[in-house]
Amino acid sequence: MSFADDYRSLREAGQTDKALALAREVLPRLDGPTAARAGKWILRDLATENPSQKPVRVLLLGQCTTQYLPPLLAAWAWHEGLILDIVDAEYDQILQTLLAQSEAPDLIVLLPWNQRLLAPGDRSPGARLADELEFWRLCWNQIARLQCKAIQIGYDWTGPGGTGYSLSNREGGDIALIREMNRQLLSALPPGTYFVDVESASASLGKHAFYDSRNHLLLRQPFSPDGLSLLARHVAAGIRALTAGRRKVLALDLDNTLWGGVIGETGPQGIAVGGTGLGEAFQLFQIQVKRLRETGILLVALSKNNEEDAKAAFLENDRMVLKLEDFAAFHASWNGKPGELRSVAKELNLGTDSFVFFDDNPAERAHMRAELPEVLTIEAPEDPADFVAALVEALPFETVGLTAADAERSRYYAEEQTRREALTISSSPEDYLRSLGMTARCHALDSSNLDRVTDLVTKTNQFNLTTKRHSRAEIESFAGTPGSVCFAVELADKFGDYGLIAVILALPEAEALRIDTWLMSCRAMGRTVEHFTLNEIARAGRTAGYQRLLAEYFPTAKNAPVASLLTSFGFSGDSPAELDLTSFTPLPHHLTGPAVPPQA
Repeated sequence: MSFADDYRSLREAGQTDKALALAREVLPRLDGPTAARAGKWILRDLATENPSQKPVRVLLLGQCTTQYLPPLLAAWAWHEGLILDIVDAEYDQILQTLLAQSEAPDLIVLLPWNQRLLAPGDRSPGARLADELEFWRLCWNQIARLQCKAIQIGYDWTGPGGTGYSLSNREGGDIALIREMNRQLLSALPPGTYFVDVESASASLGKHAFYDSRNHLLLRQPFSPDGLSLLARHVAAGIRALTAGRRKVLALDLDNTLWGGVIGETGPQGIAVGGTGLGEAFQLFQIQVKRLRETGILLVALSKNNEEDAKAAFLENDRMVLKLEDFAAFHASWNGKPGELRSVAKELNLGTDSFVFFDDNPAERAHMRAELPEVLTIEAPEDPADFVAALVEALPFETVGLTAADAERSRYYAEEQTRREALTISSSPEDYLRSLGMTARCHALDSSNLDRVTDLVTKTNQFNLTTKRHSRAEIESFAGTPGSVCFAVELADKFGDYGLIAVILALPEAEALRIDTWLMSCRAMGRTVEHFTLNEIARAGRTAGYQRLLAEYFPTAKNAPVASLLTSFGFSGDSPAELDLTSFTPLPHHLTGPAVPPQA
């Protein structure tokens, strides 16, 4: 049976949830037309099957026809675990639509086409570049007015133009002009905007496969069905990056995934890694994995093996690129991998939807998808020579940008392991917290920390009162609002520096101060940082002349850890809860100064 038949059968049997799970699993293997049909079914069925999941509201704007993109975008967003509510604007009415927009969506997608940039006429290439860039600046200004997030798709070429391929890459050629346009776009992009490099995306599929000249002539839509599906996949990855943040963990099988062969049978010197042929394919895959770690992705080993055998490869085979210390967690046992992954998630204090799973065994992949559908399980190809491409093209770790904190994440978690070991020898939790020697500093929000603050606002789920997702521009606006109390908290202890781990955005409301956002990284939970933070909010609020502090808890699937926070801290009432700052007594905590007062 085909995918379409399987989907219909499940739906007719009243198993729409299983039909949707099937679509989410097989989407990467579907051709463009089938993926588009799947998207239409997904749009229809998610509305009734997942009514409680809040959709991401997307406004789609293009210089070419975009009406065929929404079903594919919905399908790939569902593959990412997201539900979309898409509004598709009229053909080539981008600025007009933005100017008329009064209500902000969550996110706006901007899709250019090259008809004006490459148009013949009297204007010089430089003038055409300047005109296009000025047009997008006007659009970005309107998006800033609406205070919503944006995805800017880049420009692309379909052929070399009149000069041929050799000269088209030189000054004045079509290809050179497209690349200069993309360079200028990237340089001018507002902070926090996600960029889709469509030139690279089309190259991965092939220009002739990505575009369809007949579609362009008849529909004013230049993409082939497969090209449109790939474009939608890249845009959906951007939507996830902007709304849910980057995934944090790559969980890896070992035998026949990081090396060739079964180490329990061959021993550490008998596995295929390095050298030529098959061994080189595994070594190249390890190099790619190592590069991901250097960008802040945590590595986890999940292997059905004896632990001693599994570790021997890293300790005794000098052709291994990855080392034991590269892994944030190492689980080698004969237990089921979904259960082991849950255990690792608890150990790292991360949600399972932060994980990507790569395993050469199709049975293990099926088991993971069945037990933990929120984990992105990559379809590993049979040939290890294709492992790198499979990992890259799945777009599992796309992000708006990288911060210094991302590069340090592996170190943070290694230090956390040392802290856990210290906890086991402490006489009590209180004794443990005192022994850490924690110090905290509060920082006003400015250009030096706004990227990290935006990163936290985008990604933090567990300790997050409202889970509101604000853009960098919005956060900057909040911080500049007269009477606001906005700051970030930095934490360190005797084992190392946590970096910036908490954010407060509080704004004036009538005669009170209202908390819009109160969040903290899961790495700092259980350290009494929240007690210290409330003391600082209260101190800054009183200094600014406020007598009441207002806050509200918006429950989500992930922020149960803060469900009782306000009540436990002395807030009374509901929607919003209120704290009397005139009678507030500072809460006890285990942090010491120096604390730099936030600016009210």
